Amino acid sequence: MTQLAEPGAAASRPLKTALVWQVLDTANVGLLVTDAQRRIVYVNEAFSRVTGYTLQEVSGRTCAFLQGAETDPADIAFMRGCLDRGEPFERVVLNYRKDGRPLWYRLRVQPMFVDGTLEYFVGVQEDYSDAHAAQRELERLAYHDGLTGLSNRRAFDVQLKQLVHEGQPFELLLLDLNNFKQVNDQYGHPAGDALLQRVAACLARVSQGEGTAYRIGGDEFGLLFPDGNRRGQHQGISLLDDLISVGDERIDGAVGKARFPDEARDVEALLRLADRRLYAQKTLTRPNQVARQR
Repeated sequence: MTQLAEPGAAASRPLKTALVWQVLDTANVGLLVTDAQRRIVYVNEAFSRVTGYTLQEVSGRTCAFLQGAETDPADIAFMRGCLDRGEPFERVVLNYRKDGRPLWYRLRVQPMFVDGTLEYFVGVQEDYSDAHAAQRELERLAYHDGLTGLSNRRAFDVQLKQLVHEGQPFELLLLDLNNFKQVNDQYGHPAGDALLQRVAACLARVSQGEGTAYRIGGDEFGLLFPDGNRRGQHQGISLLDDLISVGDERIDGAVGKARFPDEARDVEALLRLADRRLYAQKTLTRPNQVARQR
């Protein structure tokens, strides 16, 4: 039985069971106790306040009712395995409140043994929703371009490597604007930014439902199309024909493409091939322009 003792005292009176539950109800985190069969025998006030469920509503049920459509099956399998083995664990999981709203929890579970026999599981549940939302926002910022709203170079690299790793056929398009520096020099950076946003909006429309568009450099863009999406590919190649003009300045661009795995079987080779084709086209459309060396 839980006891409270004065400093230096050898012993003290046991804390009454009823008082123990009252003490637990003052805790600022959700507390949940199940029997060895994982049926709930106790939840505290913080659990009820956050989830909307009272002890009477959850008593005798397993915690599975807290899960929902978006709860990760990997999290469920992990927790079930630990419980089957009678092992402690810690996990951030998605549960649902009584009113259906999602609730991210940092969950810590500890098995309790009596005379060597598993009798209870004690769960400590801290509301992690705000922290999870902040984390997702940081991830969004890390993988998105702030000016255009497209995914950025980091996201492009990750997705490209993933597609190659999975062996999925796809086509890569690289798009580069010609004379973009002159736009900034003649009309100012706001005009250049607006131009990039117009290009990004067009690419987003072209790729919607068929592929993904990325801003991978200053005036460079990438598109990834799953195998078979020819309509989107042709639109991506021809979009510059009627898109870009700033003042009296006509801005065109070049596109280089490469197919995986037909033409290249790894990321580096795929990028080299698309890049080489892009700058070959760039040289043809701007004979007097010195192609950048790669």
